[in-house]
Amino acid sequence: MSDAATRPAPRIRDGLREVAWAFVGARLLVCVISVIGGGTLPLPIGQPPTDAGFPAPVLAPGWHMLFTATQRQDAAWFLRIATAGYAPNDGSAAFFPLYPLAVRIAGWIPGVGPLGAALIVSNAAFLGALLMLHALTRLELGGEAARRTVLFCAFFPTAFFLLSPYTEPLFLLLSIAAFWFARLGSRARAPR
Repeated sequence: MSDAATRPAPRIRDGLREVAWAFVGARLLVCVISVIGGGTLPLPIGQPPTDAGFPAPVLAPGWHMLFTATQRQDAAWFLRIATAGYAPNDGSAAFFPLYPLAVRIAGWIPGVGPLGAALIVSNAAFLGALLMLHALTRLELGGEAARRTVLFCAFFPTAFFLLSPYTEPLFLLLSIAAFWFARLGSRARAPR
């Protein structure tokens, strides 16, 4: 019988400190890049088209870029679906409903608009995904591998999608949670 099968499963909250540092660092990096990039990159002529029907943010330098820099492409669709729902023959049927539903529910928080609700859902899901990833990796490979895995996930070049109003952080959270609970279920059935 292997040593991994006999030791108790780590608690999900055991990696909270390491995950919090990685999450805050990644969030700050995205904010800095958004503000600097929004103020130094040349602006395109006119505004980008918004075929989703949700108003696009103004592309101009300023502190608003902390939040609006990631409101592009599919984010406009998710925000439109969260606020107005699906409509026939507009292309919205291509987008799954769980994320817009979560954004709509988070939008009930007083003073939070659709973009704020989407960022709350995405950032909370990413934080939860990092916690679950840390716990799963720690269960399988140990604490040092868990720390490195969380850092690699948080600071991978395309990780900014996990801090933006997109479905990826919620999908990542649910995927890792499925592996976590499947692994715990297999440990419970294993002969001792």
